[in-house]
Amino acid sequence: MDATSKKLIVTGVTVLVGFTLNQIARKSWTKIYDEEPPTTNPSEEINWKNVILWSIVTGTVISSAKLATERYLTLKLKS
Repeated sequence: MDATSKKLIVTGVTVLVGFTLNQIARKSWTKIYDEEPPTTNPSEEINWKNVILWSIVTGTVISSAKLATERYLTLKLKS
């Protein structure tokens, strides 16, 4: 397998993991708080606690999972 194919596989799987975890986070947020997760649309009734919580959870969890996936697949595809 050449380097380009490996990069495409790693990128594709990493994007898929990020998308899947984002969907799970959205559904979980809706189930827990009975409302949609915060969006980038400004609102006068914005709950900053929820915005910060959403940003921390999704940013940390999804970024960490994507990084772990990328590193794992890169190492596995080398051998």
